[in-house]
Amino acid sequence: MEDASEQLIAENLRAALKAGEFVLHCQTIKPIASSADKTVYQEIFVRYAEEEDKLLPPGGFFPTLERLKLMPMLDKWVIHRVIRWHAEKKKSKHPPSAQCTINLSLDSILDKDFPTFVVDQLKKSHVPGDRLLFEITEHDADKLALDLDRIMLALRPVGCGFVITGYGGEIVSAEMLQALGVNLVKIDGHIVRRVHEDKQSLETATSIHAACREIGVKTIAELVELRETLQKLGAIGIDYAQGYGIAKPAPLK
Repeated sequence: MEDASEQLIAENLRAALKAGEFVLHCQTIKPIASSADKTVYQEIFVRYAEEEDKLLPPGGFFPTLERLKLMPMLDKWVIHRVIRWHAEKKKSKHPPSAQCTINLSLDSILDKDFPTFVVDQLKKSHVPGDRLLFEITEHDADKLALDLDRIMLALRPVGCGFVITGYGGEIVSAEMLQALGVNLVKIDGHIVRRVHEDKQSLETATSIHAACREIGVKTIAELVELRETLQKLGAIGIDYAQGYGIAKPAPLK
């Protein structure tokens, strides 16, 4: 049973979803290896207005949305807004060069209507599908491999890409990454944060990058904060980096 405070939050979230009372932020993901192409990515984050007003902790609405099975509704709202943003920017003199990565919830992966929604939104807006990449956690990729494969088969032909996040290499093998056909792998931040001071973390990051390079998958280091970390990542050839040491999240404009 939901307590009174959660019921109120749930009602506010339902109303906010219908009213579009969320805002989008983005965080730049930059190439750091000399061998990496110059593609710039930006991860999309969604913020709830009541978060900004300090009525909820950051990300505090996600557990409630998950319990109420409202995450697919939020994911679709985010995708619609990002596609609309690309469509509006495409008309300007300086259209965005960055490709947007969007986190995909477990319930959206299970939603059989999800691929059709994305394809329809792209067709209506005339935005190229390669502007979007969908982020899936390593745990979800392992548990929902067949559902993920279904989504990829539907969205890869229109140009969409896929990213496995929080990757530690212990759950999903490089062979599975290759079979799925993912574009990018984000090395787990718990590994990345210690590469400059912990031999095991450095060896793990190096091993993951080498395995990904063999199958033609680019690597992103998550949660990069320190210059020393960035230097180590560059030395082992990691392709991209993301974190407060690279760029802080900012409103999507």
